[in-house]
Amino acid sequence: MGLASLRSLPGLLVFYTQLLLFAHCVLLAAAAGMAASPLLALVRRRAAANWVAAQAMRVLAEHVLGITVDVSGAEHLARARCQPCIVVANHQSLLDAVWLAFVFPRRAVVVANASIARLPVLGWFLRAAGNLFVRQGDKQSIRALFDGSLRCLERDRLSVLLFPEGRRNASPPLLEFKKGAFYLAYCTHAPIIPVAVQSTRALYSWSARCFRRNTVIRIRVLPPIATHSLTEDAIPALIASTRADIQDACIALT
Repeated sequence: MGLASLRSLPGLLVFYTQLLLFAHCVLLAAAAGMAASPLLALVRRRAAANWVAAQAMRVLAEHVLGITVDVSGAEHLARARCQPCIVVANHQSLLDAVWLAFVFPRRAVVVANASIARLPVLGWFLRAAGNLFVRQGDKQSIRALFDGSLRCLERDRLSVLLFPEGRRNASPPLLEFKKGAFYLAYCTHAPIIPVAVQSTRALYSWSARCFRRNTVIRIRVLPPIATHSLTEDAIPALIASTRADIQDACIALT
């Protein structure tokens, strides 16, 4: 083993230890949500298990991982307490599971990749709490996601959180936003709440084997966008302006 390899050992030890702690935190938070699910299902509050898991993850992130979240504009999330909303945010890395815990509405579901549904514990919890899944590029899956989102917003009165980039993107600029969240807003007239998250590449990077402790993730919740008068022809302009607003806020946070 060379001298450079020896020097890198402490950093690698910190990285893998923090990664292991993160995995345990996710599993414990999911287990907390699963434990609450049966009782919440009895009182027809199935999705509230997501909020329970988010609160558990919030505590674990602060006290086990040494990560906290600085939220500006949190008052804009109050709209989600009054009516179902569509929350859209940029999508970067596994640290999304941390900041999401600090802003997750009490009555909401999240859209996740279909592969996550097959994971032990985490996938079981996400399904039990009524979250939605999509298989990218699969038209049938995308249609099922749209129908499920409509059901959540209109029948169940739940907010829906989506990542309009469609996949993780750790490098600026943001990817082009997909149409789904905005067409959903057109169909339901649900307000859109944009959320911008600072670049977390300096906090976590698999390629650089970096996972820092004692750090702060900064996010900004932007003012809700009313969609009661949104027309189908105006959707492309709304997509572009929302993406630009989130992009500008991300730059300001970094």
